[in-house]
Amino acid sequence: MTSPGKLLCSSGLIVCLISCKRMLFFALMVLFLAGCTATYPVNPPLAHVDTTQGYNLRTMDEKADNHSQALVLMAFSGGGTRAAAFSYGVLKELSETYIGEDDQKRALSKEIDAISAVSGGSFTAAYYGLFGDRIFEDYEQVFLRRDVQGELTDQVTNPLNWPDLWSPYYTRADMATELYDSTIFNHATFDDLEKADGPFVIINATEMTTGTRFQFTQSFADIICTDLSQIPVARAVASSSAVPLLFSPITITNRAGECGWQKPQWAREALKSPDRTSRLYNLASSIMALDDREEHPYLHLFDGGLADNLGLRAMLDGVLRYNGITEALDSLGMRDTRNVVVILVNAETALDVESSRTMQTPTFAASIGAATSVPLQRYSFETVALLKEKLKEWEQQSYAAKCTPHSESATRNSKRSAADSDCKGVGFHFIELNFSEVKDPEERNYLKTLPTSFVLTDEAVDRLIAAGGQVLRNSSEFQRLLADTRPR
Repeated sequence: MTSPGKLLCSSGLIVCLISCKRMLFFALMVLFLAGCTATYPVNPPLAHVDTTQGYNLRTMDEKADNHSQALVLMAFSGGGTRAAAFSYGVLKELSETYIGEDDQKRALSKEIDAISAVSGGSFTAAYYGLFGDRIFEDYEQVFLRRDVQGELTDQVTNPLNWPDLWSPYYTRADMATELYDSTIFNHATFDDLEKADGPFVIINATEMTTGTRFQFTQSFADIICTDLSQIPVARAVASSSAVPLLFSPITITNRAGECGWQKPQWAREALKSPDRTSRLYNLASSIMALDDREEHPYLHLFDGGLADNLGLRAMLDGVLRYNGITEALDSLGMRDTRNVVVILVNAETALDVESSRTMQTPTFAASIGAATSVPLQRYSFETVALLKEKLKEWEQQSYAAKCTPHSESATRNSKRSAADSDCKGVGFHFIELNFSEVKDPEERNYLKTLPTSFVLTDEAVDRLIAAGGQVLRNSSEFQRLLADTRPR
């Protein structure tokens, strides 16, 4: 027979369990309702398009210590902290390389006019654009040597953040934005970036539903009637580095049609072309998809590497819409340009070959890695090959236009014209920097097998920074550039 004491204890336990369940249910409901209210920040509307204002290359003021006759463009690839550290090493070497006469020497880093960046490379580009030489004082501690990946994981696993993450309007990428905004970019906006004395920075992302490369410039923001000046730089960087599966996309509201934006002439003409396989038609149709608010009322931005993992497409597309390089430079107010330097910093890794050494079916992780890395590398190769072809073509166009503008055989005679002492054509330098240029095979293999993540050891960061400087110094094209800039 059960004692009264045991009955009382059992009754108390039952009451406790019922009470605890109610409390747990109530707590979960509170969390759920709190989560429903969490939302991402809505991009601010633009009342009226003004092409003379906003964050665009053509509206940027010329820097006092920048050589007006040289246009220096850099592209930083994706690749997490690996890419950020490698590009930082190149920047550091440029800051320690001087050109000009003794009494007018200036660091080559001061000559950088624009940087187009993707994913991990966008951290370095944005930081340099905002803070200039301060990057060489604190960037390693602020970003490169931090366990950013661990900090993001801690935020996601913190129960206090679960209500926000349960909301369908707030994601891990939004949480990453807040972390980057407060700990890396000091709450800077694109208005701050425009006012800074650094180079023009193009941060590239990929629109998920259309595959369009979306760049955070006011010209792109005009299409969707957004005031870019008020958007945090961290949000653009988070979009550019939102790797699928690891992060959800960054969502922005499309307000196309509310600010008086008009389809540019080049796009209207391109869309009339019967050749729908042309690059210009493809560029126009992909950009014009952003103007279709009815079909795309919201844009979801993923890692920029999905559309271009090198950052070079912004340069190629920028010229493609004009009738050659001369018209492009003229439209940007750079008609006095005599040299165009393109420096590509590519932190690509080696493809996984281990799977081909066994009969076993590749693991899920290996399959996912191959599904992303193989197409990216193949597409990157084609992009570099295309750029090299275009640089040769642009050089011929420049000499033909500036040296023999009225000659029917201008293109044919471009080499002869280039030798003419009165010729003022544009010369081009393409400097490609990657881990394949590291001479030591063991070091080369070490760098190529570093993971794409947001945490690396101090040793890895040190070796990546050193590799950036070494590869740049050893570049024959870079040495030829320095020789061309030496006083004669």
